[in-house]
Amino acid sequence: MRTGWLWPAMAAVAVLALASGCGGAGSRPAETVAVATPSLALNAAQATLAPSGPNLGSQRYGDLLVWLSSRPSQPVQGTAQMEAYLVGTEGQPVTDAKVSFDTDMTNMSHGLNVVTAELAGNGHYLGNVHFSMPGPWRVIAVIERPGRETVKLRFEFKVNSR
Repeated sequence: MRTGWLWPAMAAVAVLALASGCGGAGSRPAETVAVATPSLALNAAQATLAPSGPNLGSQRYGDLLVWLSSRPSQPVQGTAQMEAYLVGTEGQPVTDAKVSFDTDMTNMSHGLNVVTAELAGNGHYLGNVHFSMPGPWRVIAVIERPGRETVKLRFEFKVNSR
């Protein structure tokens, strides 16, 4: 049985995989994130502080509740203001966090794009993100708090054309 074809074939597959974005310098690093679950209900105290209008999703991670919203409420191609609303499970706003938004399309990578959010008060963190084209996008809200592990929460949604 001849096996001389095996190594050239394996090399060709490796070259094709790298060329198609399955690795190499341009690919994004693997990351562990929690994926958005059905929207969390707000209690009365949280509802008075929560973002107005529809949100893009909400998640609970440990003692942290997070809602993500956008202005415009349905993101469109161009710049949108993302808002993360963070509270503890007992309803107190989280004001000691560093929050950033890591954005990318889910069906093709546009490279690393991280926006630092600013504390706007009462657990609200705002940052302007740019969606270069319509389609399926994801935002990973990266939340760093003193003395706690870094939390990465993944939210997926559609961006419409203008």
